[in-house]
Amino acid sequence: MPQYEFKNVNTGEVQEVSLSLSQFDEWKAANPEWERYYSSNSAPKLVSGAKSALTMAGSNWNEHLTNIKKASGKDNTIKT
Repeated sequence: MPQYEFKNVNTGEVQEVSLSLSQFDEWKAANPEWERYYSSNSAPKLVSGAKSALTMAGSNWNEHLTNIKKASGKDNTIKT
């Protein structure tokens, strides 16, 4: 079950709450004094630039794009 951090707008207190996605909106409506809070250690860390999408897709994807390009007509703009 996902865990969310909320911060009380009046006191500044931060609490972690386990809620399903279906419960999230209900909890927010029942607790208007709490706002979603993203601490520096709770946010997901993203890694980019390690590999290109084409490199991760592999050679089969490039072959697939080549087949699409061949079948799409002479004025296509697909780059392979």
